[in-house]
Amino acid sequence: MHRLPIGLAALCLMMLLSGCAPFESRVATLPSDMQCRPDVPAYLLAPVAAPDRPVASNRDLLSLLADYEAQRRRFNSDRKTVALVLEH
Repeated sequence: MHRLPIGLAALCLMMLLSGCAPFESRVATLPSDMQCRPDVPAYLLAPVAAPDRPVASNRDLLSLLADYEAQRRRFNSDRKTVALVLEH
């Protein structure tokens, strides 16, 4: 009596494993003439100009210029990197 459940479990496992046997994995290939270059808008490649704002005091001027200059440099470095990636 103990062999019947073991035999049924083995038969069930064999049927489950044989269901995956005919599966073939294929690698998709793209035609070589397709160009895989993304379209980047021109405004993402253009340098960002330094801000020109009126300021009430010298302290405001210094802090505003420091913040905007850091932001402008970060944006320009990002855009140079995008341009380099698009070249290669």
